[in-house]
Amino acid sequence: MTLQATTASDRTSAVFVCPFCGLLCDDLPGPGEADDNSSWADKVQALCPKAAATIAALADAGAVRGARVDGKVVAADTAIAEAARRIAAARRPVIGGLGGDVQAMRSALALGDRIGARLLHRNQFVAQRNLFAQQSRGAFTTTLAEVRQRAEMVVLVGGDPTRAFPRLMERLLAPQPVFADAAARRVVLLEAPAPEGLPAGTHVDQIDLGGRDLFDAVALLRAALRGLPHDEAAGLDELARRMAECRYGVVVWAAGQLPESGADLLVEQLHQLVIDLNQRTRWAALPLAGNDGDLTANAVAAWQTGFALPIEFAGGEVHYDPFPDYADTDLLIWLGTLPGVGAAELPGARADVERIVIGAPPLGAGLAGRHVFIPAATPGIDASGHLVRTDGVITLYAPGVLRSPLPSASAVIDAIAGAVIGFAS
Repeated sequence: MTLQATTASDRTSAVFVCPFCGLLCDDLPGPGEADDNSSWADKVQALCPKAAATIAALADAGAVRGARVDGKVVAADTAIAEAARRIAAARRPVIGGLGGDVQAMRSALALGDRIGARLLHRNQFVAQRNLFAQQSRGAFTTTLAEVRQRAEMVVLVGGDPTRAFPRLMERLLAPQPVFADAAARRVVLLEAPAPEGLPAGTHVDQIDLGGRDLFDAVALLRAALRGLPHDEAAGLDELARRMAECRYGVVVWAAGQLPESGADLLVEQLHQLVIDLNQRTRWAALPLAGNDGDLTANAVAAWQTGFALPIEFAGGEVHYDPFPDYADTDLLIWLGTLPGVGAAELPGARADVERIVIGAPPLGAGLAGRHVFIPAATPGIDASGHLVRTDGVITLYAPGVLRSPLPSASAVIDAIAGAVIGFAS
């Protein structure tokens, strides 16, 4: 099957929807008619350094522009045929990374079903900190727009989320919110440093935990709100009172910045804190995710199988596998068209496992050992695609904004799946 490159006609809009974090900002400048990554990165730098750095990296001179098999340059059709041959010979394949758009994930699921593969996203074990809590007890969550227009108090827990979501505070704090008084609004830091990008004049309160860790601090807040006996701590008791009096507040965290040990239990307690507050007033949680397409991958998996990742196709059925063991993996198929997904590495698998990598050109640099590399378009940059935003309620269309010879990841995966049929027959 001959792959179709994206063309100038694919550039259906001048709007640039940035795919490089879960915020999916749609107000950054596009490349213009020059299609020059360097000048484009310069335009974006002052607004979002993360986006600027990633745009520049996509044009890296060391990136691999053509398909390769074991380090040798080959035609794309040859690489697809070789990928299909290796997949047909594999007994325990894993489709990992999953950094792509909705259609790429659909294609990955179809391939996984056909070959009996296991699937997981590169961020999955961090994402499960949020997933496990929601699966066990449920949650009150909100949207970026509701926080922006209604929140009187924003409580940041466990780290600076702007490291992963650079424009978060700009997106959360409207200069003149419709349903809140900007002058009375507070940002509260619970074991978190002051974030970048706070609007001028924002009131920030750093809470003294009195030597407690986050687990104890959240437990104390819950006890104070419920009128239960607890060790008094002036800062936390005062915060509990203010949270109860607030008309609308939100608790915000990024799962990757929480303490690694017991993080899912801490997330569950944060959700329970919000539930406690809703007995008196109105609060919500905003667990940040969506970077590297992790929310997109999990959403599509849930739509089509009924399960979040990780999953396994076997015997004509699909199974949820929350605690997978990949020691027996004999082939890793890696989808990484969103650059943040990084190198093809699978926890627990052999370091020398054979790999089939479908990804942005920079991902092909440095590949060693037995591998097949097929470059593919980055959604929102080289090709159009749909991505799920960090609050999980919006799937945004991200039009391609650069002229590119690269095929979409879904086209590559579908071509490989079609070739696998030939080897199986």
